[in-house]
Amino acid sequence: MARQYPWVLAAVPWSPDLEYTRGRLYGKPLLSRNTAPRHLLATRRQLRASGKRPGGQDPVAFLYFRCRKAGKTVYANLYLIDAAKPVRPMTPGRREALAKAMAARRTCRECRETGYAELPKAHRTCEACLYSAGLEPDSYLHEFLRGEPTLDAAGHAALSTHDHIAIGWELAG
Repeated sequence: MARQYPWVLAAVPWSPDLEYTRGRLYGKPLLSRNTAPRHLLATRRQLRASGKRPGGQDPVAFLYFRCRKAGKTVYANLYLIDAAKPVRPMTPGRREALAKAMAARRTCRECRETGYAELPKAHRTCEACLYSAGLEPDSYLHEFLRGEPTLDAAGHAALSTHDHIAIGWELAG
């Protein structure tokens, strides 16, 4: 059985010499793990970690590797480090827009209170409002509740963190 991506000696954009690659993908060199020159090529995340961005350049090669968790082959774009541009600085307007977007992710759609953690994307509702609105049959909160809730959403919101823990023990125990 032949390899899917055999070794090929080919011309590459980052070197005047011929180099070994794993063939071509969409007309660009294909590299496997630990074969890309780290001082010349980087992925988007590696560029970002060094304070750079691709800056409009097209990828010069592709890196492929096998993701065991997903059970499939993953391809990553590789960019020239020398052609990368510095990351644009954060402006006050952009910072404000990001703060508003993050606050919207933490705001309950029922009681409009803003918490400290991002709410689940499916319903964007805090646990206190879930108690009063009734739970879906597959909700994880069924493990903690027995019977009907004793407080409404306003009552749960008014409780301190210590009171929430004490009530959780009463309901679960």
